[in-house]
Amino acid sequence: MHTVLGFGLVTGSVFFISPASLRAAEVKIVTDSAGRHTLLRDGKHYMVKGACWPTAASVESLVASGGNSVRTYAEEIEWMLPLAKKHGLSVMLGLPIGRERQGYDYTNQAANDAQLEILRGWVRRYKNEPNLLMWAIGNEPELMGKNTVPLWKEVGRIARMIREEDPHHPIVTVIAGFDERKIKEIITYSSELDALGVNWYGEADKWPDDLRKFGWNKPYLITEFGPLGFWEGSGNAPNTSWGAPPELTSTEKASLYAKTWKQGVTDRLGQSLGGYPFIWYWKQEKTPTWFGMYLKSGERLAAVEAMSLVWRGKNFDNPAPEILSWELKKQTGEFKPQERLKILFTYRCNRPVNVKIELHEESTAEEVGGDAQAAAKHYEDYPWKKTVEGIEMRAPKTPGNYRIFLYLKTDDKTAATANVPIRVIKTIPK
Repeated sequence: MHTVLGFGLVTGSVFFISPASLRAAEVKIVTDSAGRHTLLRDGKHYMVKGACWPTAASVESLVASGGNSVRTYAEEIEWMLPLAKKHGLSVMLGLPIGRERQGYDYTNQAANDAQLEILRGWVRRYKNEPNLLMWAIGNEPELMGKNTVPLWKEVGRIARMIREEDPHHPIVTVIAGFDERKIKEIITYSSELDALGVNWYGEADKWPDDLRKFGWNKPYLITEFGPLGFWEGSGNAPNTSWGAPPELTSTEKASLYAKTWKQGVTDRLGQSLGGYPFIWYWKQEKTPTWFGMYLKSGERLAAVEAMSLVWRGKNFDNPAPEILSWELKKQTGEFKPQERLKILFTYRCNRPVNVKIELHEESTAEEVGGDAQAAAKHYEDYPWKKTVEGIEMRAPKTPGNYRIFLYLKTDDKTAATANVPIRVIKTIPK
């Protein structure tokens, strides 16, 4: 349920057609008599092993992990395409379209016409790029939309325009999960699509069957996947009594990345064309660690290693620390101001580890769909002490909702993370 940046109606830009001397790879989807789909790039089978939003600081680990593609959402194509060229990666090129939740009205034909011509400029500019893999119309444009039929009609019209301009690359749209109604509408009004991009957080053992049950007989890609979203809780534990969602440790997240790839890709060959884990860098969304495969300070987390293992069967020589346990001793999570609290945790690493604790206020951001969020206030030097069992500290003086973050870092730039929500109240109910 994400995008890297929030965009409403696309604004106008001046585009220039790529030199005709550049030869774009011929990419197509073929389907055999049994209904099994295969993606071909210049005649060779191509399994998408990609990433969302790698940067110059993280792209080398994508290549080292066996990755072969990147996904863009909007204007970041300007700097990500040169990065892809440098490292020999293909590009799922995102065409940003308006969203009803951000004020766009798909019943406004003049706005649709203007948007279509802007997108035509994007297609003409990039259609001859050798690294182009496929086009993605929008990212979760239906999220929180109340009138989606006009949207899917327009997605179908955009797809027809792309096909006229560029018959050599597949076309998808990217959706925020799905139900039967959504799939039926896409089948009815966006039949020109070649495949479907599905953003899905959590296990992928059941929903591919639902796609078929709802009538989708074309292939799909998992265009975003990773840990369970904060809108879903952590799976094993419910939200706190005050509504704070628990976040998995980075070790638990890595396991889920690997499981999702197996369930949604390797177990679904012939239906799945591959996927793009989210996010091969760092991003503030609910917390500064929820979805990142890196820390903001540049350390690599175990999610990267999980993808290396499923893609090439090898881990890095310097694996990230592994969190074996992480638990607030007082399970209610509610404390009086300055009450002493204890967190029990254990970890494993074959190298020395630096332990760091931070106190953050709980985020009150209300943005959805991955729109940009401001980070919550945090106290980097909040006092704490290490104990035999884990750590000990005092609850904040000021009542409110907080999170205590654990960072385990090695000198060779790997890390592990965990956090736990707490609540400070003047009177603890019995």
